[in-house]
Amino acid sequence: MSTEPRTVTVTVLVSKSLEIDEPAWCAGDHPGANYVPDITHNGPEVSARFETRHGPVDYLTAWITQAPYGELSPEPQPMVAVEFGGNANSLDPDTVRSFTALTRAHLDILDVLANECDRLREIEGP
Repeated sequence: MSTEPRTVTVTVLVSKSLEIDEPAWCAGDHPGANYVPDITHNGPEVSARFETRHGPVDYLTAWITQAPYGELSPEPQPMVAVEFGGNANSLDPDTVRSFTALTRAHLDILDVLANECDRLREIEGP
């Protein structure tokens, strides 16, 4: 039997505050950050708002985000989070530009559909 001291690493849940650097653009709210990998910096949200007869609809909500300590997908650099399809997707600037170009093209198609709808209404009447 050895008389040398032994060490072992034991995983324990420690609850204490952690002081971290916060980017100037962060809105300062860090809900649900129980563990270091959960820490996410988020800037203010911006949304497109469309008024319908049933009330306002917000869409394409976006914000600057950074998860510097994330275990699954660390984001050491700020990203743009864009919410569509019910999910928030973290995109790099080039991907955001590709997304906006595709969205602009799709908006042109919506204008074509609106024009076609006007034409059909004229033909069919009230």
